Amino acid sequence: MWLSGKKESDIISLFFKHVDKVEETLVCVFDLLKNFLEGSDEIDVLYQRAQRLESEADRLRRKTELEMYSGAFLPNFRGDLLGLIESLDKVANKAEYVADILALQKPEIPSEIKDLVLKQMDYSLKAFRSLKMALKYLFEEMDKVGDYVLEVERYEHEEDLMERDALRKLFEMEIDRCTKLEAKELIRSIGDIADRTEDVSDRVEIVLLKRRF
Repeated sequence: MWLSGKKESDIISLFFKHVDKVEETLVCVFDLLKNFLEGSDEIDVLYQRAQRLESEADRLRRKTELEMYSGAFLPNFRGDLLGLIESLDKVANKAEYVADILALQKPEIPSEIKDLVLKQMDYSLKAFRSLKMALKYLFEEMDKVGDYVLEVERYEHEEDLMERDALRKLFEMEIDRCTKLEAKELIRSIGDIADRTEDVSDRVEIVLLKRRF
């Protein structure tokens, strides 16, 4: 419906390559988190891969934006798509920040909250995958977009419940304050991935409304 020529089709293809690369980054960071909590010796390898994937996502973002600035799409939709790209980039950036925390700070995560932290990341990834479907249908079958937007909201809410539970348990523990603060930063940062994913979903909903009216 918005693809008036080859240039527009090529840009949408680049856009979804960027989406795929952001998802790959999230999956890699989830693997990094699981390995970190298990005390694996694969941390450095996974960290380097996460950095590489985020850099690849960034290059795809810049390439997509440069192509768009060449004049593809009507100005109003061009702005909408650029806004989606920039919001997606923030998800990738936060995932890389979580990887930085794990590989560089190496926070001590009490065993009592490890499962909650893993569930946080799991819900964050599920939220992103629902967002990916919402984006797909934004260009194919708009009537299905709303269902996936609601899924994103549901997964973000579930992540938020895990985050609150983890923080409550963390600060009830008789451990030193430095350990608590480092663990808190990781918990909050994983929560930010879900929050930023929901921010993109909110943008999708706005674009959907604009396309319909």
